[in-house]
Amino acid sequence: MHRIPLIILALLMCVACSNTSGTVSDADTAATYDDTAIVDEMAVTDEDMMITDTNDEALASDDLNDEATDDTTEPDDMTDEVTDPDDIFVPDEDADTASNEPCTVQFGVPNEKTGLTAEQCQPLCNCEGKFFQPPLYTEDDIAKLLAMVPVDPPAEVTEDPYDKPEEHQPVPGTVCGLFLDGAVPDGYRLETFESDVAAIAAGAYITHWDACGVCSTLVNLVVYMRQPDLTDPVRQCGIDNMFNKNGNIECLQDLGFDLPCAQIWYYNTQHTQSKCFTTCMSAVNDPYHNPDGTLNDCLICDEVNSGPVFKAVAGRNRRNTGLPSSMCRPCAEVQPVFHYYW
Repeated sequence: MHRIPLIILALLMCVACSNTSGTVSDADTAATYDDTAIVDEMAVTDEDMMITDTNDEALASDDLNDEATDDTTEPDDMTDEVTDPDDIFVPDEDADTASNEPCTVQFGVPNEKTGLTAEQCQPLCNCEGKFFQPPLYTEDDIAKLLAMVPVDPPAEVTEDPYDKPEEHQPVPGTVCGLFLDGAVPDGYRLETFESDVAAIAAGAYITHWDACGVCSTLVNLVVYMRQPDLTDPVRQCGIDNMFNKNGNIECLQDLGFDLPCAQIWYYNTQHTQSKCFTTCMSAVNDPYHNPDGTLNDCLICDEVNSGPVFKAVAGRNRRNTGLPSSMCRPCAEVQPVFHYYW
């Protein structure tokens, strides 16, 4: 009688990060370090028994095989997991001087589920000649992003891309460029470039590394900005809509994702469920990270099995977008991106 609920809870606990299958989806920087919800894989996954922020963070992907809101309203519980700004450790260093020391601290905003301390994970990279600290995006910034309109929005994901994984694999070195487009008021369009150099030469803003995908639109960027941890809300979508695909996708849209992005999150979750059921059952109460900083077995399973396809189809995750999440990532995987398109 009680076996199904326990199974659902187990898988759903593992799911949430993207961003991410961006893979274990997928990075959010935000006005939320200050008390405001964070304005942004595999982030793990969402849905029926799923693994979630891993793909957002949903996608660690390229490295292993190489994780809200259309609404302007943010659910009250979406900011509960944001780390208290007083608990975030930020080195007292000159921001203009990048350290050449080895990277020993991961990039993210740890919470009680992360399993790492603020000394092990922080929203800042300053090592191996790289300095990157995401800005604190304000609600005014978010309002401007939400007011922007995609001239050529991505098509819906009507078929499960995991049925033909060979057709959906990341292309190393590519970036997603954004152009302002006066075809519609506040319009913009997205275009994939073979490199950052090519994008800059064409006059594009780089909105994330890796090719553009169904989650590359700015409404999905805002979801990642506001939500450093999508695990609980995505998991609840699965619990509330078990065996109900349309209901599950609608629930994900209520978190702020647009329809195409919600659809790939759904398929990612289902695929992770089929591949990682036993692993995730045994890791249901585990923190996202082991003491040594590696991801737990459930998130690794999601990242390896679901991350590459999610990354290729979704496009955007936190890590390739320059946003921290509660699933911490090595600084080598984080791309410095700034989201001011005006």
